[in-house]
Amino acid sequence: MIPDEALECYRKAGRIVAHLRKLVPELVREDVKLLDICEKVESTIFQLGGRPAFPCNIDVNEIAAHYTSPSGDSSRVPNGSIVKVDFGAHVDGFIADSAVSVSLSPRLSPLAWTAEEALRKALEIVRPGVRISEVGALIQATIERRGFKPIRNLTGHLIERYAVHTGEAIPNVGNMAGGKLKIGQICALEPFVTSRSARGEVRDEDRSYIFRFSKRKGSDTEEGKRLIAYIEKEFKTLPFARRWLAKLDWLEKADATFAKLIESKCVSGYPILVERSGEPVAQAEHTVLITEDGCENLTA
Repeated sequence: MIPDEALECYRKAGRIVAHLRKLVPELVREDVKLLDICEKVESTIFQLGGRPAFPCNIDVNEIAAHYTSPSGDSSRVPNGSIVKVDFGAHVDGFIADSAVSVSLSPRLSPLAWTAEEALRKALEIVRPGVRISEVGALIQATIERRGFKPIRNLTGHLIERYAVHTGEAIPNVGNMAGGKLKIGQICALEPFVTSRSARGEVRDEDRSYIFRFSKRKGSDTEEGKRLIAYIEKEFKTLPFARRWLAKLDWLEKADATFAKLIESKCVSGYPILVERSGEPVAQAEHTVLITEDGCENLTA
């Protein structure tokens, strides 16, 4: 079972995220800079007493996950797009994770509605002893009944302290094996929806703007050693944005130093994930605590 102090941290993180779930649809407007949305979400988390559990993801149309604005990003919300905003807060390492899709096109709105419906249906059956495969099967059936297709290689996940993704995946399709849900688990349920004609899977792009600490040893410069020590201390095992390091006034050779850390595998990147056939994607997500008689939605 989760100790009371840890549970209160999870709940506080959940309250921060729940506040953002109401704020985000007001931020996403046509022609608004993606960077402004990311920074507003992240600064609000700090203002409410938490810290970002990972950089705010802002994924437009066929981009399904792992895009956050780099420094100086001039990209703006396109007309008639669907925008996924995925954000998380932590309090002392205890994480709440959520995502909402904002449709700026009547044509794409059913994708967003279907993702939310699949999430609601999944929440109704989440309880101890339920097989993870059953959750995936229900998500898939809900999405397909609406005439759409789930993304089969993106999943929900278990959460632990300082670990956004850990343990068993919670699939969005029903043909994947898995164990049973257990009391005390923290789970993020995360349906991804695309069009029926799409491939229904994502591929990696060859660019990353989100990174994580991998190891300390490997840097061969003093600035590199100082930077990797800072990353380990500041973010621990949680993802961070390259642009967050731009504020370090002592980092003189920022680009070269960071490139060396990647080359030496001191840090590793999260590739941007794109729907393989280029079709638009919607996403919905809540974080729940598995309780004796069901679940407590921490981010509602």
